[in-house]
Amino acid sequence: MQTTQMRAVNRDAANCLQVRETELPAPPAGQVRVRVEAAGVSYGDLLFQRGVVPGGPKTPFIPGCDLVGVVDAVGSGVTDLEPGQRVCALVVSGGYADGMNLPAERVVPVPDGMSAVDAAAVSLNYFIAHQMLHRVGKVTSGSRILVHGASGGVGLAFLQLAEHIGGVTVFGTASAANLDLLRRHGAIAIDYRADDFANVIRDNGGKVDVAYDPIGGTHFIRSYSVLRRGGRLVAYGQNDALRNGKPSLRIGAIGFLAGIAAPKLIPDGRTTGFYNALALEKTQPHAYREDLTEVLSLAAANKIAVRELITVPLRDAEEALQRVEAGVAGKIVLDCTA
Repeated sequence: MQTTQMRAVNRDAANCLQVRETELPAPPAGQVRVRVEAAGVSYGDLLFQRGVVPGGPKTPFIPGCDLVGVVDAVGSGVTDLEPGQRVCALVVSGGYADGMNLPAERVVPVPDGMSAVDAAAVSLNYFIAHQMLHRVGKVTSGSRILVHGASGGVGLAFLQLAEHIGGVTVFGTASAANLDLLRRHGAIAIDYRADDFANVIRDNGGKVDVAYDPIGGTHFIRSYSVLRRGGRLVAYGQNDALRNGKPSLRIGAIGFLAGIAAPKLIPDGRTTGFYNALALEKTQPHAYREDLTEVLSLAAANKIAVRELITVPLRDAEEALQRVEAGVAGKIVLDCTA
C-alpha cells in the first residue's frame, strides 16, 4: 500500500513539514493496517514539532496523536477486527499520514454511522479530559473544579463532560469574548485578563477540589494556591513555554520545578501531578480502550461535540499547525483522503 506522510523535519515555524511517499508493508502479526481517513491537529503536535516537550520525538518524525480510518488488512493472530471496519486510535506520533500499521489492541471500533471526521474531532481532547476528570481528579457530583483555557478544545471538553457528571461546580477562565460560551455550559466564567481567578473562587464558596492547568510556568503556582486541603493540581501542558513562536526551556523548568515538584516537599494535604496518558495506561491497562470507547459513544449519541469543526487536506498540515499557533476556536481535522 502506497502512503503519504507529512514529516516534521525541523523545529522552525515555516517549512517544517515535508511530504514523503512510501510503501506501507502488510501488517505484521498482531497488527492491523489502517487506511487513515482523518487525523486531529492539536497544540500538543505543535509543541512536539518545536521541541518544547522534554522527551518528545526527534526530527524527522510524523506528528499526529489521533487518527481514524478503515482497517485495510489484518496480521496473523488478529481475530476481533476485519477489513472495512472503521476504527480510531491514539498514538504518540504518526497521525499525519493516509496509512499506518498499528497494534490491534491500540485501535477501538468507531460506532456505526459516525463519520471519520466527527470521530477524529472528539477523540483526543475528550479522551484526555475524561481521564483527568474521572481517573486523575476523581471528580463526582458535588466537586468544585477550576478549568483554565475553558473555551479551548480540551477546556470545552472538561465543561461538557462535567455537565454529563452533573452537580459539578466549574470555574472556567477564558477571554472576554468567550465567557458566554462557558456560561452556556454551566460554568462560572472568569475573564483571565480582567479578573483574578483566585478572588472569584474565594467569593464563590472558597477553594476548589481540583485545578486543571495547561499553561505552565508560574501559573501552576497560582492554581495550586486555590486548592483546598486534599485538593489536587493536575497539570497537562506547558503552553507558556512557547511564546511568540520561540520555545522557552526556562519557563518549562520553572513550571515543573516550582509548580509541580516543590509543593511535594511541603506536605500540606494538597497534591500535584502532570497528567500523562501513557503513564496512566501503564498502571491501568484497561483505561485506554474503556475511556476512548466511552468518548466515542457519547459523541455518537450527540452528548458531546466540538465548538467548531474545521477540515483541511492532509498536505496542508503545516498551515493547520500555523493556525493552531495563532489561536483557533474550533478543532482542526486533516482530511487524509483529499
